[in-house]
Amino acid sequence: MNHTGFLPAIAVSLLLLVSGCAAGANSADAASPTSGATMSVSDAQAFVTDVQRQRGLPAPAPVSSIDELLEVLTTDQMDRFGEGERLVAGKPGVDALTLHASLELAWSDDLKTLSLILAELGKRADAEVRRLSARREAGAKLSDAEQKDLEQNQKNLDFDSKAQAATEALAQEHLRAAGLVVAEARRQFPKDPLTYRVLAYHALLSGEWLAFDGAIEPLKDKEATDPGLVYLRALESLKRFAVRKDAAVLLRKALQLNPKLLRAQAKLTLVEEGIDAKYAEFEKLKAQAANHPIVWLAGPSMTSDYELSASFRKARAAQQPGPAVTPAAAAPAAPTAPPAAVAPPPAP
Repeated sequence: MNHTGFLPAIAVSLLLLVSGCAAGANSADAASPTSGATMSVSDAQAFVTDVQRQRGLPAPAPVSSIDELLEVLTTDQMDRFGEGERLVAGKPGVDALTLHASLELAWSDDLKTLSLILAELGKRADAEVRRLSARREAGAKLSDAEQKDLEQNQKNLDFDSKAQAATEALAQEHLRAAGLVVAEARRQFPKDPLTYRVLAYHALLSGEWLAFDGAIEPLKDKEATDPGLVYLRALESLKRFAVRKDAAVLLRKALQLNPKLLRAQAKLTLVEEGIDAKYAEFEKLKAQAANHPIVWLAGPSMTSDYELSASFRKARAAQQPGPAVTPAAAAPAAPTAPPAAVAPPPAP
């Protein structure tokens, strides 16, 4: 297979895939279950499967060709990754190895993104629960809107905590599986451009910056036009330099180069600041991929968070005083008579 034709399209997946091999303690993303909860892989899978069933997700369509697999990867159809893996798992050659690895690590990357989004949502819900609970315990009577807010945030917090722990456990499991395949690609094909991509992404997502710099160097001449490499630089901005604004700019550039690169759109849901901006990016993702896991797993909590925020803005605006009433203008004062002329003093 000639890789030059699909390198830009699959770059993200190949870059993502490297996220996991050594991501354990070294990964900057590793931190953060909402409440410190952990979950076994089997329990995590059972939880996700149950949510899928409750929310009526359709069974994944099979993947029957490599071209279809590349489309599945680029458009981030995570529900079909398992089907696509059957085409390449155990097959020889750099194409099969890197595609297999890309599936595992794209899976891990999506789950990590979900985990971080759920952690943020959980923290906001937890803060609101604590605030309103403290008010109630101090003797304040909550309004109907505040009571509704408290109940909804408690529900969101309970769900987000479990979902965050589940996605974190599954992300780490896919990272572990991908690490074996990535290591084999490096052993067999150390000079192949696809291997460089794998190594660069792996180093980036494990926080090994010297290794990342070394692996990305042979690919630098393609960066201007390769959406996958632009995506890689976006994650470098996010993980290495912790500059979300730069990451967002690069993610949008990647989408301009390849509008189908939905993993970049999914990441914008994470990197944007503030619930309004996040929700706007979420709506874009939902319009393009209604079955994306961010939509069906994190979407209800994100939508609830946004609606609660909007309702409180409206309530606060309604309580603000209206424009000041200008008092009637006072009648103009009657003109005063000019002072009487003063006679000049007598000449000396």
